[in-house]
Amino acid sequence: MIIDVAIPVRVSNSFHYFIDDELGRTLSIGSIVSVPFGSRTTYGFVIGFPEKSEVENSKLKKVTEVLVANSVFDENMYQFLKWVSDYYCHPLGEVIATAIPKSFWSPNKKERKSKKIEKCIEEKVFESGIKHELNSSQQTAVESILNPDETRPFLLHGVTGSGKTEVYMNVLSAILDQGKTGIILVPEIALTPQLTERFSGRFPNKIAVLHSDLTPKERVHQWELITQGTAQIVIGARSAVFAPLKKLGVIVVDEEHETSFKQEDSLRYNARDLAVVRAKLLGAKVVLGSATPSVETYQNALNGKYVHLKLSERVNKRAMPRTSFIDLKDKGQWYAPNVSWLSRGLVHAIGETLDQGQQAMLYLNRLGFAHFLFCSDCGHTWRCKNCDVSLTYYQNPPILKCHYCGVHKKVPHTCETCSGVRLDTMGLGTEQVEKTLISIFPKARICRMDRGVIKGKKDLEKVLVRIQRREVDIVIGTQMIAKGHDFPGIALVGVLLADASLNLPDFRAHERTFQIITQVSGRAGRADIPGEVVIQTLNPEHPVLLAASQHHQEEFYRNEISSRKLFQFPPFHRAVMLRFQHSNAHKVESFAYQVVQLLQQELPRRFPKCQILGPTEAPISKVKKMYRWQCLAKSESVKEIQGMLKLLFEWEKRQKSSVQMAVDVDPVNLL
Repeated sequence: MIIDVAIPVRVSNSFHYFIDDELGRTLSIGSIVSVPFGSRTTYGFVIGFPEKSEVENSKLKKVTEVLVANSVFDENMYQFLKWVSDYYCHPLGEVIATAIPKSFWSPNKKERKSKKIEKCIEEKVFESGIKHELNSSQQTAVESILNPDETRPFLLHGVTGSGKTEVYMNVLSAILDQGKTGIILVPEIALTPQLTERFSGRFPNKIAVLHSDLTPKERVHQWELITQGTAQIVIGARSAVFAPLKKLGVIVVDEEHETSFKQEDSLRYNARDLAVVRAKLLGAKVVLGSATPSVETYQNALNGKYVHLKLSERVNKRAMPRTSFIDLKDKGQWYAPNVSWLSRGLVHAIGETLDQGQQAMLYLNRLGFAHFLFCSDCGHTWRCKNCDVSLTYYQNPPILKCHYCGVHKKVPHTCETCSGVRLDTMGLGTEQVEKTLISIFPKARICRMDRGVIKGKKDLEKVLVRIQRREVDIVIGTQMIAKGHDFPGIALVGVLLADASLNLPDFRAHERTFQIITQVSGRAGRADIPGEVVIQTLNPEHPVLLAASQHHQEEFYRNEISSRKLFQFPPFHRAVMLRFQHSNAHKVESFAYQVVQLLQQELPRRFPKCQILGPTEAPISKVKKMYRWQCLAKSESVKEIQGMLKLLFEWEKRQKSSVQMAVDVDPVNLL
């Protein structure tokens, strides 16, 4: 018997092997076998039983061993994974290996039950698993989603604090009553413990959790809960979109605009997009929720591909926060001559908030104490030897650190170039903000929420509990503070440098700035206390900042969509980023030019709707000792893009170059 096997390696085709008839009859699509591959033995997934092979039977290699006879995925999942492989131009074997964790089916696994694992959900049951009464907008949204005649995806577009989670839970409750199951995707499970707790409180003993922080034992246990039918709801980060639930009835993508739904290495998929595809293949519902939808999702709602459901008011008719701007170009606004990043107005607002017994939150998306260390005598700056970036200066403990490769070194006392001793820092980080505020408000209880102090889920949960219990007066944080947290005590939000992300070399820079300003502002005034937002900026008249501060969403999306259409960017054109890297700068540059020359030659005849921009050095031209180049392909035709990539892969196979090429379909990060 011949079997077709997909092997998790970087090759586009599958491979035929032969197996004894009797043993072969025990297999099905989704079985796992051990096979010889080149000079080694590896595992692969059975994807078919061809009657004959293009390779002579005498030359076919024999299956070494049957590892798992039972199918680890059904026909529906196989069709879904096949679609993923085709769309992202990624080998099917690697796609399946991404979806099915090896720890789940490995024949070497031992008894994996753990009391600690079994209790991991129960211990965190949210006290208020109470069902809240829906307002009219929430009720309309639930009824629309559950309408059996509506098969389109839903955009649940609700302002911050409008009760989107309650809508999710009511939909899920109805889906479970129908004997079906559901998936809740969140941007980062470690950053949204409150959501997990709320669902566990409402649906006790029905939840499984999937995310990258799980140990292999924990992951196996969660998969067993799913495959055995014990768990009807899966909550997880992007990989949970592959959860093998039976009778899947709904997939919810919370904060669908978040870039963390995009996998940035190996199989570069977007879990939000896969949720839409998987739901369509199964006839299930899909709900994309956000206060600031991605431009792609918003456009799909405008043109009718998605149903646009709006929650325009906060729960219990709470007011949206008041917003004011402080222009940092005016030196008279500075708190001190040498503290240009902090205004007297914001300091006054913080003081008033603390006097009223409320909490304040400050947002700055910069880690460390300062951007870099430099010598005042000769101008030398300390840079990473592995990456083309300056080393970030940390004061406590004193180190210089690269955020790309992780290398760090002690802070020097003298310049390594001129032996000068006048060393100084430039730029701002959360560590410096904390130090300054401690000096201004010595009695205030201050905490930071950033990767410098929060190394894992436990660290985060400790901070969240302290904030919830009002044991913290001022919270300083990076984007971590804007991701779905509900802090009733936050009355004031300060945005320290609102311009920081506006001028990045990325066509999504305005969209991301609008989203983060809106999201972090939405942390204020979520209880009965009116919220206030103070935005410090060098450009208070910037239309993106004005739209975010005045809650003029339709105006922002109208302008952004018009700009995207004019310059032929997504959602009007599909984009593919081709990235090249090598330890030799000349080799990677030469290879990038060869690729672009090949594609440009073929465009007029075979791919007339495609454009190629580049090649060019990547904005960060060296990471982990690898030099980086890239080019961007755009087209309104998905078919042409896929044809172009197929041509490229065939050419690359013939070249046998040592330059690494990565293909990123629908990229979210152009840096």
